[in-house]
Amino acid sequence: MSAINDPLLMIAKIVLAFLMGVLAFVTVVLIAGAVAAPIFEGSIVAELIADGKGQPPAGFVWLVSILLIGIAGLLGLLIYFLLLLWRIVGTVGAGDPFVPENAARLSRMGWVAVAGNILALFVAAAVTRVATVAADMGDDVDFNADIDFGGGGLLLILVLFILARVFRHGAAMREDLEGTV
Repeated sequence: MSAINDPLLMIAKIVLAFLMGVLAFVTVVLIAGAVAAPIFEGSIVAELIADGKGQPPAGFVWLVSILLIGIAGLLGLLIYFLLLLWRIVGTVGAGDPFVPENAARLSRMGWVAVAGNILALFVAAAVTRVATVAADMGDDVDFNADIDFGGGGLLLILVLFILARVFRHGAAMREDLEGTV
């Protein structure tokens, strides 16, 4: 069965492609903002002062720039994750999902999830600092830096690594079966 004959697989590929495109656009915008912030630091500080916010602490604009790069990094990891999933969906549509490459893709997806969770800690720290500075400058900030340390993220990582082993075992069984026929 090909992906064209399976509407669910076709919808999955369309949704994944759309999400990757949107995320890539947002990532480019974030990187542009991260580059622009230090270049226009003087204008940004002048605008804050003109709005009555006062002088931000030294390095604040650079912290915002680093925060934008961190968020872009998280989005980049998500794009890569979705690309790997898109390729797995392609093999399902081709009728041959139990191939060694899908086991490797699932394993890479697990490592991407691990890296994303670690990077999220640093991004959360930067967001917390930016929110604290904004609150100190008089902005009404409602921010919660709760990070899910054991729920969905850990479960996703475990499922991906287990599925990688299942696919690896399934591919090996298929190769053994093809060798005996």
